[in-house]
Amino acid sequence: MRVIIDGRFVLDEADLHRRLAGAFGYGPAYRPDLESLRARLTAGDPRPLRLTLTNAATVRLALGDDAFRAFVAALETIEAGDAGKGWDERFVLTVLD
Repeated sequence: MRVIIDGRFVLDEADLHRRLAGAFGYGPAYRPDLESLRARLTAGDPRPLRLTLTNAATVRLALGDDAFRAFVAALETIEAGDAGKGWDERFVLTVLD
């Protein structure tokens, strides 16, 4: 699965989670917060996944610097955990300004 989130359209942290939940097919039971996202992605839901965040500087403005750094750090940790897996089982993150 390939998901591209264009930061120009992200309004705030809740909006980012709604966009990700919709793209990943999480449904109404998904709790829109970083801990829930981390738990699902760490468990491998969905895989393979290539997440690209474009216009990341705009997302940083929408979320605030601390929340943005926490979000990216969590995703980078998940990506690092998948590094030794085959391409069909990996989470790959690309952040583009």
